[in-house]
Amino acid sequence: MSSSQWRALKKRISRRDNACCYVCGEESMDGEPLQLDHKVPIAEGGSPRDPENLGLIHAEPCHAEKSAAEALRGNERRRRGG
Repeated sequence: MSSSQWRALKKRISRRDNACCYVCGEESMDGEPLQLDHKVPIAEGGSPRDPENLGLIHAEPCHAEKSAAEALRGNERRRRGG
């Protein structure tokens, strides 16, 4: 997906979600822009382009905590061999 397509999706999702983080429900903190994130990671079967799988998220702490949990799940899948 091109960066212009990603920016357009982010703008669309931002309007849909009233510029709020889908994890905590809060708006941008300290003026830092929210990131566009896949709610269900692509590695876990999430759609890369479906707007229902996209949401805005704070880099800290929301995205950092979500990413850490995803990494743990990924490590567990690798240990199990699948």
